Amino acid sequence: MGLIQRLLTRNNKAIPLYYVIFDYNKYIESGKVGSCDAVIHPLLKGDDKLKEMINETIDYIRDNYNMKGM
Repeated sequence: MGLIQRLLTRNNKAIPLYYVIFDYNKYIESGKVGSCDAVIHPLLKGDDKLKEMINETIDYIRDNYNMKGM
C-alpha cells in the first residue's frame, strides 16, 4: 500500500472510494489531458457510470476553479 493510500485510510479506519492527484506542471505543459490521475477502489473499477461521473467532476473542477491558487 502506498503512502498516499495509507494517509487516506487513516490507519485503515476509513476507505477512500477514489482520490484524484492534480499535477499543475502537466496542466501547464499539455493542458487538461493527462494532468490528473484518478485512482478508484478496486471493487468499483468496473462501473463505467461511476468513472464517467468522476471524469465529469474532475473536468468541472479544472474548468471552474483557479488551479494555480490551490
